[in-house]
Amino acid sequence: MALSAVLFKLFALKDDFWVTTFWNFAGEALFGFVILLAPNYRRQFIALLRKHPGAVIGVNGANELINLGGGLGVRYASLAAPVALVSAVSSTVTLFVFAFGVLLTLFWSKAVKEDLSRGSLTRKGIAAVFVMAGVILADVGSSH
Repeated sequence: MALSAVLFKLFALKDDFWVTTFWNFAGEALFGFVILLAPNYRRQFIALLRKHPGAVIGVNGANELINLGGGLGVRYASLAAPVALVSAVSSTVTLFVFAFGVLLTLFWSKAVKEDLSRGSLTRKGIAAVFVMAGVILADVGSSH
């Protein structure tokens, strides 16, 4: 991920943001196509699509639109700020995903089941501390 972020910034500053973004997406699409060449993955994908076509297309489409907006925002921010800082701050998304998972588990348990056991919450809390420490270290490192 780090190498990808640095290479994106290098080419986006040298060439153009949208051209670099296009080739980035073209590479991701090619990688996805190569994965579908593997018979086992292709069978799993087709079976899931046949079983739940609306859910697969709808949920995946919504997820991709959200990821597209976030990814473009992070890439654009990396042009104006140090890549390490942008990457560190964008890594806090996992904390929000966890918080939404907990809230949805508490208030809409039919749809979402986040593990709220003491051990799981302890591990996730420790991981959150490491994420925040990374953000702080990247911020301190970029200001000097």
